[in-house]
Amino acid sequence: MPSSPASRARSAAFTIAEGRSDGLSPSTLRSRAWSSPHRGVRVLAGSVDDRGRIAALLRALPEGAFCCGPTAAVFLGLPLPRRLEAPALQTPFIAVPRDHVRIRREGVVGRRLNVEEGDLVDVDGVRCTSFVRTWADLAGSLTVTELTVITDRLLSRRHPLSTRTELEAVHRRQLGGRGSPARRRSLDLASDGSESPRESELRVLLVMAGLPAPECNVEIFDGRRFVARVDMLYRDARVIIEDDGDYHRDPRQWSKDQARRAELESLGYRVTVVTARDFDTPDVLVARIRRLLSPRARA
Repeated sequence: MPSSPASRARSAAFTIAEGRSDGLSPSTLRSRAWSSPHRGVRVLAGSVDDRGRIAALLRALPEGAFCCGPTAAVFLGLPLPRRLEAPALQTPFIAVPRDHVRIRREGVVGRRLNVEEGDLVDVDGVRCTSFVRTWADLAGSLTVTELTVITDRLLSRRHPLSTRTELEAVHRRQLGGRGSPARRRSLDLASDGSESPRESELRVLLVMAGLPAPECNVEIFDGRRFVARVDMLYRDARVIIEDDGDYHRDPRQWSKDQARRAELESLGYRVTVVTARDFDTPDVLVARIRRLLSPRARA
């Protein structure tokens, strides 16, 4: 029995040049077994995700092409806002070095970038801009809060991906360019203690509203006895802010949360919980925290 076209291809996503190298004839490459999401690329229908498709696309492009901006951020696992994450894969951002001809083809956002040693990395066989270079390039398309979420992730004390020195260096390289003010502000606002995008968003919201920056992810003790690890703490005011994520809706977790909150309050802390709905009315949320921090609230 003759083999199917799919069984003779090296993978579910490949370039026409790779198909020819594998012995696939021109008529086979035109078979309905494949879709053609990009010129020069063939994909077995329904078998490849966006990452596999983009990997094949890069192999079909001139040597030196690489993912950049939002697309590089997705491959690197950085926390992009939802408005950019899906489009970053559907219409990938692909760059070439400055002295190359910019890629112009349907379904691709082409860029030309000045790249230096260390600016490019390999992510599962896909060439991308590095963590720090991607951070720098994203600054022109993100708000200060969105960029600070990524800055926090890069500097995370638990799982660091870069150092503040590295971010400062790439910021100086691109000083005065598009996104430069956002990079500077996000570096000033960044914290290595944040452990989730929403923690970062809340902290930035409070600071930009004129409130002091809370400590992030702090362990609370009663003498030598460990009591809890809280999301945010205003130590002097003895105010704790907790993020009410989805996992808190589990009945067992909710019961633990109530016992934990009672224990903290018995030690003189005031606990306020922030939910996703609170971000719909940020002014109300800020006013609530401001009241809790006021000297009158402590009396």
